Amino acid sequence: MAIQIQQYTFHCRFTSEARLPGYLGSTLRGALGWSLKKTSCALRRQQCADCLLRQQCAYAWIFETERYEAGDGRTINARPHPLVIQPEEQVYGEKAEGDDLRFSLLLLDRANSLLPYIVHAVRLMGEAGIGSGRRAGLGRFAITEIRAGNDLVYDHQENVLHQPATTGKIRLDPCPDHGISSLQVLLHTPLRLKQHNRLKMDLPFDTFIRACLRRIAALEEAYGQGEPDLDYRGLVERAGRVKVGKSSIRWHPLFRWSNRQKQKISLAGLAGNVTYRGELAEFIPLLRYCEQVNIGKQTVFGLGKIRLVG
Repeated sequence: MAIQIQQYTFHCRFTSEARLPGYLGSTLRGALGWSLKKTSCALRRQQCADCLLRQQCAYAWIFETERYEAGDGRTINARPHPLVIQPEEQVYGEKAEGDDLRFSLLLLDRANSLLPYIVHAVRLMGEAGIGSGRRAGLGRFAITEIRAGNDLVYDHQENVLHQPATTGKIRLDPCPDHGISSLQVLLHTPLRLKQHNRLKMDLPFDTFIRACLRRIAALEEAYGQGEPDLDYRGLVERAGRVKVGKSSIRWHPLFRWSNRQKQKISLAGLAGNVTYRGELAEFIPLLRYCEQVNIGKQTVFGLGKIRLVG
């Protein structure tokens, strides 16, 4: 059975002036997490890992996916977040009252059933404001409408949340029946990959495919029918024969402010585009899958968004 997947695009309008950071994904993640916890947490002083309600809590299900100890002593492995935040490109700097704000939330599996909680949390985000100067009343916004593809699922005048007419599914498609010898990959947001506990500074194809396989295996194990039966070692070995053609890959510095740690945290990663040449047909289903869900570290912030050309 395929994993349920749906992208909801939030169309909003600023009700005050705003000062937005260079990359909005981290700001949206922090504000949404705070708002969703405020909305759904019933036991305010309880730690999520020890809470009996964690399996029924919207905040815990979406954000508290880290490895933890269950009440009976079992160790529960981390799940990948069932959420990918996708800010609109070029949304930064100063905004005037009345300016538009648009971003998307990609929800996986059960997170789709928690949409009412998420919408209410985004409302609270808007009332509290985002970006710099929130305590002075800056960065406030209101939702005007929410769309799932072409379906209007929420309109502020009607104030009713509808289910989308169709629900998306994500699965590994069959390999193309024709040879593909060249493919360009665009990195829309910084891609953070680690090897031997160090961030990679280049993107050979076998490294890229390893990241795709890790992402697919983690999502399918957590939300699908278990880890897919793939020839992991063989795929990586054959990916090593694919050559890098033209490349503009570069290191892109990016930081976010952590309120919890009271310091800047790096979100730097690879940016640009790269062309690969070789026997590529068997890798296309893996790449198309990951084109929908991002890859690498901090995907919940919207990092690792890729697009295939050719």
